[in-house]
Amino acid sequence: MKHLAGATRLFATALIVLAPLRATVAGAQASPAFAPSAVHGAVDSASRHMLWRVTGPRGTVYLLGSVHLLSPDAYPLPAAIDSAFAKADRVVFEASIDSLQMRGAELVARGTLPAGQTLQGALPAAAYAKLDSLAPSYHLPLAQVQRFKPWVISLMLSQLALASEGFSPQYGVDVQLDSRAKAAGKALGSLESVDFQLGLFDSLSPSDQLSLLEESLITPDSAKREMQSLKTDWLAGNDAALAHDTELGFADNASLYHALVLDRTRDWVPKVEAMLQQPQTVLVVVGAGHLVGSQGLVALLRAKGYTVTQL
Repeated sequence: MKHLAGATRLFATALIVLAPLRATVAGAQASPAFAPSAVHGAVDSASRHMLWRVTGPRGTVYLLGSVHLLSPDAYPLPAAIDSAFAKADRVVFEASIDSLQMRGAELVARGTLPAGQTLQGALPAAAYAKLDSLAPSYHLPLAQVQRFKPWVISLMLSQLALASEGFSPQYGVDVQLDSRAKAAGKALGSLESVDFQLGLFDSLSPSDQLSLLEESLITPDSAKREMQSLKTDWLAGNDAALAHDTELGFADNASLYHALVLDRTRDWVPKVEAMLQQPQTVLVVVGAGHLVGSQGLVALLRAKGYTVTQL
């Protein structure tokens, strides 16, 4: 992957499994409870948002591109998103957030190396040396994480860097809307099983897992700059910029892009089509990386003849 902070974008815009489980995997403290109505940093001045309306034979589906980790100044959410939420009979996420949180220990178990193996032994010497040189800037004691697989370390690096800038899953669009949907008594749904999400990384080839870690071996400042850029694009509804950076980030690793983004997106198309066949309004909230670009959910639905309008 050519984009320096591709892993940071991936975690923030494609993989909800990582957001609710940050505290479990990285050993960080959970963020305090957050009330969106109490924060007024964002201004609904954008002419468009990371939100699309899909019109079907009988139903309407709103597609909302989420950032799974955000900072408080991204709130309140734009009025267009609030309107889509209010109209929705049902809110559908990538996977059940409650179940992911309850089963967090399983992710840790999947991310633990077999007995007798260490992180240092699992990595090429050059990759481990670079990790060793960067670890102090992340305040990551390598001696305490030798039992974890490379993909867990990738997660830790990205989230440790972002936490220092106030980015947290507690402020993520998914977590906020999940809480609001429950409070409003709306029906919830999911596109993938929790079992699938928990097993996603272990299903990657060893070379793809190594690539994921190598993509994270950047300075904390680089990861922060990338996340700030992503947040700016999201707030402005700049789907073209987000698509460009996402595709560039995976330019050297098509198999990883397919496994973590494209294949999953394609699997969701018939599920969204089924929603459009029913007399209902559904808000579908997925990582923004799944919606944008020539192979994103928006383009795939348009190719099937649906009217898809960015709001």
